[in-house]
Amino acid sequence: MLLPRPLLAACLGCVLTSVACGGGSMSSSPTPTPTPTPSGDHPPSTQTAVQHMVIVVLQNASFDHLFGTFPATNGNSVDGLRPGIPGYSQTDAAGNPVTPFLMKELAPGPIPEGPKAYKAVINGGQMDKFAFYNGDVAMGYYDDTTPGISTLWGYASQYALADHYFGSVIGEAPSNQLYMVAANDNDQPFSVQPPYPPCNLPDPAATKLTFQNVGDQLTQKGVPWAAYQESLGDCSAYKPLHDPFQYFTSTQGTTKDYSKFATDLSSGNLPSVVWVFPNNRDDMHPGFGPITNGITFIDNLVKQVQASSIWSNTAIVLVWDAGGGWYDHVAPPTVDSQGLNMRVPMIVISPLAKQNYVSHEQMDHVSILKFIQSNWGLASLNSRNAQSNDISDMFK
Repeated sequence: MLLPRPLLAACLGCVLTSVACGGGSMSSSPTPTPTPTPSGDHPPSTQTAVQHMVIVVLQNASFDHLFGTFPATNGNSVDGLRPGIPGYSQTDAAGNPVTPFLMKELAPGPIPEGPKAYKAVINGGQMDKFAFYNGDVAMGYYDDTTPGISTLWGYASQYALADHYFGSVIGEAPSNQLYMVAANDNDQPFSVQPPYPPCNLPDPAATKLTFQNVGDQLTQKGVPWAAYQESLGDCSAYKPLHDPFQYFTSTQGTTKDYSKFATDLSSGNLPSVVWVFPNNRDDMHPGFGPITNGITFIDNLVKQVQASSIWSNTAIVLVWDAGGGWYDHVAPPTVDSQGLNMRVPMIVISPLAKQNYVSHEQMDHVSILKFIQSNWGLASLNSRNAQSNDISDMFK
């Protein structure tokens, strides 16, 4: 039954007041997982029981690189590494045969990135030139014997993992980040600096973007949102290419330092939709530090949210922006002139997510955007936005 507007506003005011009055205090260990609100009993502001989304954007890992040997969950196996798949046996530049191997190096160096490099290793969908162009290291993968990976796999096995989730653009940052918030990279599928500070460098290709992004849509609808960047303004650690909102005239200057995330969470003031961008030491990008840094960052964030008052209605989405040149065997489908790119991992951590679940539905970064729009009653921004699946298959 619909409530009259005055009564509905009063009820919502009571709910907001109760949240702000101390329900979000932090504890040293996560509280037991509350029973999620049934999907038929969600508040009128959302179409599902998801009232908060926290999207953590990590860097440069293919699905096979992190989850290629992930064990079957409830009898549901991932589309992972095994003999006979495309590119399983490759030849490197020296003419030596190379097959996927368990990596021991936790802090590998950088691997070639960008449209040209990605198209070369994809090789028209044959997925067999990673070792030739990127070196034998590109065939390496991690498993749960690798320090930290058992934590990552633990979340994936408890909640929902997608194994046919692709990067949106055969390109490098900021293209995939821009597709995640606007399904549009201004036809620049390459690394281009934002036109606005902080830490942006001179770049003749830098363009002030004026088309709409989902932040604009949320603002117009009255839905609170925010982006949090670790080490904001510290140009030795902060990468402006990773924050898509820094490219838009309407949203530049709105990103908060990540140090405010815990305060906003514990005070009950975390916005409904949140993006989190770790710094270059914690985002798992090759060449900046061991992967354990990023996994520790993820684990700390998840435990903070689990211990908060909003956990029962929150979905944490972990996603990697691009494959980064690591081997993956699934040829990306072609949906337009720019994408899709190679598979990347995507995990939904939430009491509202399907438990012990592997989704095989085709998704990409635009799918996150589309779920936000569907959940909060927002329109598609363009035709590319409209054609993607959303991530609803990850939820109960």
